[in-house]
Amino acid sequence: MPTFLALVAITVLPILVTLGISLFYVDLTMPGMTRFAGLENYFELFQDSRFLNSLTVTAKLIFIPVALQIVIGLLLAMVLKEKLPGTGWMRMAFLLPAVIPPAVSGLVWKLFIVPGAGGLSYLGHVIGVDLSLDLLSMPGSALTLVIVTSVWVGTPFVALLMLSALESLGEEQYEAARIDGASWFQAHWHISLPEIRPVILTVAVFRILEALAIFPIIFVLTGGGPAGATEPINYYAYVNGFEYLRVDYAATIIFFFFVVMMGICSPFLINIARRESREEAR
Repeated sequence: MPTFLALVAITVLPILVTLGISLFYVDLTMPGMTRFAGLENYFELFQDSRFLNSLTVTAKLIFIPVALQIVIGLLLAMVLKEKLPGTGWMRMAFLLPAVIPPAVSGLVWKLFIVPGAGGLSYLGHVIGVDLSLDLLSMPGSALTLVIVTSVWVGTPFVALLMLSALESLGEEQYEAARIDGASWFQAHWHISLPEIRPVILTVAVFRILEALAIFPIIFVLTGGGPAGATEPINYYAYVNGFEYLRVDYAATIIFFFFVVMMGICSPFLINIARRESREEAR
């Protein structure tokens, strides 16, 4: 019972409090004007063009980086599994982005692309190409840079999980495939992918839930700009709550997004829970 109460206090209670705040009109600039607002804030969401833009940006910042992390992480895991010379050092090198705090990662990339003075300009000078562009001033390049940073930070974690799954498979199947004339790629396509499919699915779900943890990167790198091109839904909620002091509207945004994410991820989470229950019952 104490464990159950602790879980409720940590997980359910904050969600209920957020829902409660979203149903009231709360403006910190006018403390005495708090009143019950019902669903007014939710109706306002769908008339707010900036919120609708943040939904589009959020979808791009979730699905594109997660897809790239899964593909690149899986390829890295397949290569690392071969135990080539220097694999140990390669594993340590791949882990570096994962242990750097997100805010520091954003700062690293911001310094790298400083026009005329960063590492990108230096590389352009070395290869004889002018790369002294201000990438953060253009919506397309700013969003691309945030996606690249997200992939850079998240891929090592994905690769490690994939590598653990691959190393748990027996070598007999690969030996039989090689005897039958299968290539390296065919062996992984027909043996590795079907065997670790549950792991890939689990990693994808948790990376989707973790995707918006790049808030510190956006805060340091772009501040949501230019023109809202890199402003996901949680950053827009932050702006409403801490800059405009509209905590009720910020709570509405967060609770709405929570419901959407649960709607997307619940079937996968239930499937994972059922699979684990079946494995425990064996």
